[in-house]
Amino acid sequence: MTFNRLKGKIKGIPFVKKGMPFFIRIEKEVIMSGENGVAVVILAAGMGTRMKSEKAKVLHEIAGKSMLSYVLDTALGVTSCENIIVVIGCQAEAVRAEAMKKADVVFAHQHQQMGTGHAVLCALDFIPHQVEDVVILCGDVPFISQQTIKGLIGKRRKEGLSVSLLTVKLQSPTGYGRIIFNHNDKVGRIVEESDASDAEKAIKIVNAGTYCVEKTFLAWALTQIKSDNMQKELYLTDIVGIAGKTAQPAGALIIEDTLEVMGVNSVQDLERAERSLQQKLA
Repeated sequence: MTFNRLKGKIKGIPFVKKGMPFFIRIEKEVIMSGENGVAVVILAAGMGTRMKSEKAKVLHEIAGKSMLSYVLDTALGVTSCENIIVVIGCQAEAVRAEAMKKADVVFAHQHQQMGTGHAVLCALDFIPHQVEDVVILCGDVPFISQQTIKGLIGKRRKEGLSVSLLTVKLQSPTGYGRIIFNHNDKVGRIVEESDASDAEKAIKIVNAGTYCVEKTFLAWALTQIKSDNMQKELYLTDIVGIAGKTAQPAGALIIEDTLEVMGVNSVQDLERAERSLQQKLA
């Protein structure tokens, strides 16, 4: 059972239980697959001040290729170009031009940097109506693979989840959000390190920041997240906790290849990513 609105092919009867919306399935949904059923949102609006450069973060190169180009290659292996939405902001035209070298993708402009949840909200209206799954990628995580993304989509569909999120097991998880599992091995919430107890800090499975979300659930959940945090931003991670309170919670795909989820936030990270890639190629 998936969250769906009364739009054509699916009919449901909405009712409210403890403030959360649920739907009773009456007609069988035609499950979309392949290109038409998946959209990819790439978050590429940030400047990346720790890069100490005038260049937008996703335009920095690893082995002669921009980080954005790596992520676009992965996205194009999952869906067609008209189903790929790149969220731009800082140096928008330069980022747009770089993306267009690869494919004729769609762009959503985040005029103010108000968090990852807000960035996805900016992209929402550009997602085609026939899409079932929305994959959310970070433009500064360049080495994520097509195989992993397809596994994330398959997990969400097979298990009937609202959200499947990519996680990784780290021996030294310092600095990452920890994954808190509930009694049935679904994800209850993500706790940031600054808010974690000593027991939670000992958890080695962490959030990698890549998601596959059922589209209609995503549209609803984005209206539920709040900016009541120190940064006054809308955090995409909050949709995991929201899903945990519904009949269709979040599930985690756990991988061990740390290169796939390596985020590049500084000059040091960029150098480390280059070395790691060269080692892998060697």
